[in-house]
Amino acid sequence: MHSVDCDVGVAAIVRRARSILLVREVHGRYQGRWGLPKGYVDDGELPRNAALRELREECGVEGTVRGIQSVRERLLDGMPAIFIAYLVDIAPSAEPVPNEEVSEAVFVPVDQFPKLEWISDAMHAMAVNAVNSKHILSSNDYEAERGHPYVLHTLPPARGGLS
Repeated sequence: MHSVDCDVGVAAIVRRARSILLVREVHGRYQGRWGLPKGYVDDGELPRNAALRELREECGVEGTVRGIQSVRERLLDGMPAIFIAYLVDIAPSAEPVPNEEVSEAVFVPVDQFPKLEWISDAMHAMAVNAVNSKHILSSNDYEAERGHPYVLHTLPPARGGLS
């Protein structure tokens, strides 16, 4: 198997009714802009665990990955750059609290999305699609059976089986 260096970023998409948990950036090139709780994958970390870590760090809430909602791929200075947005559930009573990286962490109704200054068009599209789509790649954790981190993301079986 051939290995290649790759930039891997992740986000957590948390839904409540027709709202998505968004954060407003405090620092850097995205200062003042809105997006999903996000970040980079650390060495030795599964991307889905990085999404949960970023959610915990930026919003102070614990989550459970349900599956993959969106994937963005591009070349960045000739290197593959992959961004994976995971659909994440949090406890209904959990209230996000922003950390020092974000000034706000709030559920924003989809009808308010056009009024926001987004980190990127792709992040905006991911949030809109998460509200409007019922289809995700479901996550199946096989770590216990395999003895090492191993997660399969796949479409759920079709209703009624094969035809």
